[in-house]
Amino acid sequence: MEYQFESMGPAIRVIVLVFMMVFAVLALGLVVMLAMLPGRIAASRNHPQQQAVSVCGWVGLPTGILWAIAMVWAFWIDKDQRTASPTIDSKLAGQLDQLEKSLTALEASR
Repeated sequence: MEYQFESMGPAIRVIVLVFMMVFAVLALGLVVMLAMLPGRIAASRNHPQQQAVSVCGWVGLPTGILWAIAMVWAFWIDKDQRTASPTIDSKLAGQLDQLEKSLTALEASR
């Protein structure tokens, strides 16, 4: 059986082999990134159970079911966690109080 690029046979085999190796490495990298994703999201959101979310992401990747649960779990915020963490408004109020104190101290020094 002849094909159009028969004279390039060895070169094409090497090119295809390199392409397949690069593709395999990229596919493995994608799998690792997907497995790490729930744990990273939980860590960035200061989730109290971030290690459990990470384990669930790694273990659940082959089936997909536990991985999806880990993704939802990473974004889940409990009522206690909402009240315990300072909100943006309280942070801004604290900064505003500090600025007012600094302004008062500057006016008093004049």
